[in-house]
Amino acid sequence: MIVNNGKLEKVKTLIFRESRGWEISENFFTQQFINRTLTSNNQLDKQIDSITGATLSVRAVEKVTRIALLLHREITEDKL
Repeated sequence: MIVNNGKLEKVKTLIFRESRGWEISENFFTQQFINRTLTSNNQLDKQIDSITGATLSVRAVEKVTRIALLLHREITEDKL
């Protein structure tokens, strides 16, 4: 993940070893995350379209992106 100014700039899957869900590595999926931010209740500001048969993989990517944005917020707020 690359986060800049509280927004996601890039999402990339480095390794995927499961038999299903490999589509999370594809551009059509990862592009959905570009410029996403967190809402006041720490959810992504836009719903992410899922992939049939890859529910767990999609949820994992969503969770990791939220964690990256939360960490970025914590780090940048401490500097202010």
